[in-house]
Parts: sequence; C-alpha cells; structure tokens
Amino acid sequence: MKPLRTLSLLLMTAATLAFAGCSKEDPQGQPSWGGGGGGTDTPKQPGPCSNMIVAHRGGSTEAGTTAAPDNSISSLQYAMTLGCYASECDIYWTADNDVIVAHADSQCKINGLHPWEATVEEIRAAGSLPNGERIPTLAEYIDAVMAPGSCTKLWLDIKNITSPSSLPQYPIEACRRACEIIKEKGAQNFVEFICTGNSTVMASSFGLATAENIPIGWMSNSSAQTYNSKGYTWANLSIEYISKSGNESGKRTIDEFYNLGIQLSVFNVDTDADIQYYTSQKGKLKAICTNYPRKLINAMK
Repeated sequence: MKPLRTLSLLLMTAATLAFAGCSKEDPQGQPSWGGGGGGTDTPKQPGPCSNMIVAHRGGSTEAGTTAAPDNSISSLQYAMTLGCYASECDIYWTADNDVIVAHADSQCKINGLHPWEATVEEIRAAGSLPNGERIPTLAEYIDAVMAPGSCTKLWLDIKNITSPSSLPQYPIEACRRACEIIKEKGAQNFVEFICTGNSTVMASSFGLATAENIPIGWMSNSSAQTYNSKGYTWANLSIEYISKSGNESGKRTIDEFYNLGIQLSVFNVDTDADIQYYTSQKGKLKAICTNYPRKLINAMK
C-alpha cells in the first residue's frame, strides 16, 4: 500500500478500531459518525411495497448475467421493475475513501485489485462489467434506487475481508463511509445493512448504522439468545443454517427467533421445495432473499 494511503487509513480507522478492540461482545458505546457535509433534513421515503422479496445481487441469475451482471445498475433496475422489497448488493471501501458496489473474488480482489489498496478510477480502469457498465459507486446505486415512485430498498452487504488475512478495519470503513453517503443523500429509508458474521465488524457497524437509524442484520449462525444478549434485533441467515424439522444439531429454527422477537430473514430461497416451505412461514419472517425474484413473487400471489 502507498504511504499516503496508509497514513489516511490509520487516521480514519483508529477511533473505530479502538472501540471494536475494547470489547467484541458489547456493541454499545460505538462512535456516532456524522454525515460528511450535512445531508438532507428529512430523509426521503420509498413508495409502498406489497412483498417481502429481496433480489440477491439484483436477481442477476434470473435476469441474465450478461445483460444484467450482479451488482450492476441493470440488475438493480431489474429488481426495481419487479417491485421487490429490496435488492441485495455487496459493498467495499476504496483507498480514496469511497464505496463501490461489486462482488470480489476468493482473494477479495475486484478486477485483480484489493479495493482498499486502489481508487475507484483504478478499479474501473482495470475492467468493466460484462454488459459494458463500469463498476458503480454506492452514490450512483443510491441515485438509481431513489428514482421517483421506487418502492425498492438496497440491502448493503458488508463483506468480510479474509485475504490476504483477516482485515476487519476495511469492512468497518465500508460501513462508516456508506453511512456518510446515505445521510448526505437523505437515503436512510432506502437502505438496510446486512453484515458479515465477523463479531468485530458487526459490533462497530451496529453502532455506526444505528446512529443513523439504519437497520442492520447480522449473518452469524448464533442462537437467538446470543442476538438478544447483544442487543441485535435482526438475524439474516442462510437457509443452510435453518432446520425445518427442528431436530438438526447445530441449526436454528424460525420459531427460535420469532419467539424472542428477533426479526429473521433468510437466503437464498431458490428451489420449489424451499419456496413452498419459506412462503408458508412468511408471517414469521422479515424478508426472503432469492436469485429468482420474479418466480418467488409469482409463487406468493
């Protein structure tokens, strides 16, 4: 990493990591980051939504990955056209203190670059999306989702950094800067966070998001009692962690969270069997995420 970028990162993250390092188990007392330059006095409101469907990466799989690659503006617009409750996307902090919407590879690289070591323009210069779009910034994504009449929200997935090693400061920075951008645009009601199961990242991100009244869900396969003890009110879990019968060791049940008043959303509900089961439980769920939003919306009619 270049020396100036390293210095900038250290200055911006020192306070955040100090709080995270004091107690991984206690999300209280996190810093309240103000908006960068103000923001609108009254956050804008999305239109009414009649479903609880979240399009995973905009529903790119269903829309076609060539015409609507995941995390593209085109895939977001596909989800918006369907009137989905939300469109899920992945966010990363960049070296020039911006946030991009993209899905990194197994080495946590985008276009061959670690996003925290490169600027937005450097990442864009290294490659475009399959449909010719450039990799969008979060600001551009927010502008698109806040189109007049839109009922769709963004589910911003705060991705964990595990390569070349565990680097929790970068997802924390992604949440911090995202909160600033969201506030600047008055988009608090158009955005919800879902956060990696990394407890350090969630503890800091919880404080950052709640300071701006933005909902945040934790993606940890932990008991409902654990969520409750930490003050977390929303679990976003893979269906791989959910036991339909209630008799599978190490897995959770929908009722476990419902009975404690913890909101639960699940991903990814794609097969006919899973669609049938989870739609039958919709009264106990906050949302259902899928790669096939049109199919799921039709199944729930």
